[in-house]
Amino acid sequence: MTDLQPHRYDRPAAPLSAGARFIRGFARIGSVVALLATLIGIATSIFIAIDKSNSAETSYRSATCLVAMARTGYKFPKKEYSSYPDYSGTGCPGYSYHSYNTISEVTAIADAPAPTFLAGDGPSVLGWGLVITGIVAVVAYLAFWALGWLCAGFTRDA
Repeated sequence: MTDLQPHRYDRPAAPLSAGARFIRGFARIGSVVALLATLIGIATSIFIAIDKSNSAETSYRSATCLVAMARTGYKFPKKEYSSYPDYSGTGCPGYSYHSYNTISEVTAIADAPAPTFLAGDGPSVLGWGLVITGIVAVVAYLAFWALGWLCAGFTRDA
């Protein structure tokens, strides 16, 4: 029992060459850049998807308000130099979403079911944002790895 010795790892005889250190360093930089691109891309995709969903909900609320006014007999004045109705004096929130829609188009929006995140454009926007984020992260890592590989070719190993 006294002859037990701790395992000692023998270091390789030759340390990494200068080219290998270059590639390893650039690969590490590429990993950090890819991680940052992923974090920023995920946050941006989530923000844009939520904003798109909120815009659809505001547009729907505005359309229902405008249609309620139209059904009570309110006559919308025409815009100056335009054939579209002027919704700005109605008091409805978000009227600018329908600035260039006729009252029949606004009625079609209001008669449709209320938008939700899952039924609207939210998942599509989020999905494409995550796909683009993944592509950017992979390209960033590979670009830095390739740059390290290119620079390693110019090192002089003795």
